[in-house]
Amino acid sequence: MKTKILFSFLLASILVACGSSRQSKSEELVQAVPWQKDSLTIDGSDADWSNPLQLGDDKQFFSYGFSSDRNNLYIQLSTRDENAIQRILRGGLTVYINSHGVNEVAGAAGISFPTGNRVKKEGQMLNDRPELQQDKHIALNAVADYSLFGFKQVKTPENFDYGKPNTEGIELAIGLNPSNVLVYEAMIPLRSFLNVNEINTLSRRTVSIGFVVEDIPGQAGSRGGGGGFSIGGGIGLGSFGRGGGIGVSIGSDALANIGGRKKGKPVKKWNTVTFGKEPTAK
Repeated sequence: MKTKILFSFLLASILVACGSSRQSKSEELVQAVPWQKDSLTIDGSDADWSNPLQLGDDKQFFSYGFSSDRNNLYIQLSTRDENAIQRILRGGLTVYINSHGVNEVAGAAGISFPTGNRVKKEGQMLNDRPELQQDKHIALNAVADYSLFGFKQVKTPENFDYGKPNTEGIELAIGLNPSNVLVYEAMIPLRSFLNVNEINTLSRRTVSIGFVVEDIPGQAGSRGGGGGFSIGGGIGLGSFGRGGGIGVSIGSDALANIGGRKKGKPVKKWNTVTFGKEPTAK
């Protein structure tokens, strides 16, 4: 009898623990995008952000955060890790926005920026030049274009020169701050991926945002291919410049790939977000 009681108690404890774990993971899956009081300047600098992205421990490879106002979604991603910087500048970074609120590339709009320095010349990849590997400033200066696809007006992939406007009104910039941290910024008009009714009911919508950091083509040990892995790390709240914001940090344990210890597969991370309401004027 005592054995049965003990077994029932243990089983109940396990079920409660599993339920709590699932609830915790579910709560982490959906993040609230807070209201941005003033528009941000998209210039590859984090000077007008109050750095809420530095979350978790000091071993994290890159951090990112979101904010929005009545017209735009803002995204910032930053990293100080040299291997991560090389992979972003030379391999490429793609940001996906799935307006259906599912963590899938299918049906999502996408921004490839940087696209990666993949131009071939005389049978060799230009991103294998020694100066690109040795100096991130040279690699940064080699960023020349970006690609959009899946948006309201730019439906099929279309390339644009870096710094030149596009029909969607999307603004992009990437640079190094005074501490040599790579800073990626994007301003994405809501109208570029949502219709009028969806914008009017924005606070009741969920949108999924994904990041894919590619491997460096042609790098020794690179096997190519796709896929991803489960990513952990800290999630916390912070203040976004003149408005509010959240930051999501990706812990170093899960980002072994980006550090070059396991090469060949892209690094993938998705977050489902909800949009905040515009503050009521007092």
